[in-house]
Amino acid sequence: MGKINFKTKEIPEIWHPYEIAYVDNIAIRMAKLKGAYKWHVHRKEDEFFIVVKGKVWIDTEEGSVELREWEGYLVKKGVRHRSRTEEEAIVLLIEPIVTKTKGEE
Repeated sequence: MGKINFKTKEIPEIWHPYEIAYVDNIAIRMAKLKGAYKWHVHRKEDEFFIVVKGKVWIDTEEGSVELREWEGYLVKKGVRHRSRTEEEAIVLLIEPIVTKTKGEE
């Protein structure tokens, strides 16, 4: 595998994570976000968000966290959550390969 230029990576659809690379059993995915996603949970896997462009809020039942560019947040397995934006944003998702990217609920 050669080097990856994240700046030129095309992401045509919103809310559709694209596979970038695998590191052992971990997937690195990139997604374009806009608006609010549905509330969901990953029962068996943690999910780590890194904001590459824009601003993203991660909402949980315990509150919200605002993430700016190059900030990250870990959503632990079993935590009901959603991500939302006011403007288009780009995130990296680091999670086990088996994670159902659309959630289980």
